[in-house]
Amino acid sequence: MKTKSLTRINILIVVSVLCWYGRAASAALPKSTTIRASTTKENSVSTELKQPPKWLEACNQLAPCTNILCSLAPLSTILHVSRTKSVGSLPLLPYSSMIANGFVWALYGHLAHLPNVKYANMVGIMLGSYYFKEWTAAAAASVSGAIIYHKLAITWIVLMNFFVAARFPRKVATEIVGKEGVFVFVLLFASPLSALKEVIANKSAAAIPLPFTVASTINCSLWSVVGLLLMNDFNIYFPSILGLLCAMIQLFLKGIYGDGVGSIKRQNSFEMMGQQIA
Repeated sequence: MKTKSLTRINILIVVSVLCWYGRAASAALPKSTTIRASTTKENSVSTELKQPPKWLEACNQLAPCTNILCSLAPLSTILHVSRTKSVGSLPLLPYSSMIANGFVWALYGHLAHLPNVKYANMVGIMLGSYYFKEWTAAAAASVSGAIIYHKLAITWIVLMNFFVAARFPRKVATEIVGKEGVFVFVLLFASPLSALKEVIANKSAAAIPLPFTVASTINCSLWSVVGLLLMNDFNIYFPSILGLLCAMIQLFLKGIYGDGVGSIKRQNSFEMMGQQIA
């Protein structure tokens, strides 16, 4: 009962943030400006506001929502951990890195005046903190030392970024935090490729989580379009394009090898057909 109530509370929080974000992002949608030289004797310059295309507005609205979907992908796994009171071989790193990634990008969104980036990653921080809490609650006492290292790493990242934001001019701080965000983002979305050698050796892509990979593909596609065509922000579109390439590689491996059992059966059936024909 306790797990069900916690699940309902978290779902209500996410739904409320999504509804609120939809209103906030609509009001804060950036407008592109074009400058035309006037033909008057004084050569005055006028600024003309132009709304972006509707499809680009739709991408701008959907991108943060898919960002939240990526953050929600581990929810079923964590609920299972909470029920069984065991983490098994599940690592803590994805959840601690989710907190760090969410914080860095939420701070970048604040410094760069990008509310859709800021609020979507604030949801990631909340969900990552929940996953972290449930994992540590179910973990054995033997891993308490590793938990302390993760907490220290998160604390160090938060304090260092606060220091950068407080001590440097806003423009400089935005660039520093943005470049850090590029590194953390690519590291987070490319992490499933760490099992690439194992996938090829075992001819099984069971180690690649399909829901997260699909959500990452959609998420990175939308942020690539928005970052390149609407925001024109290198720190947004560059890591998104790299993340998209990593996600497509994972989908390719998933399509070839599957979870192993089905692929082996298909391969054996093809071999048997070849022998019969021969």
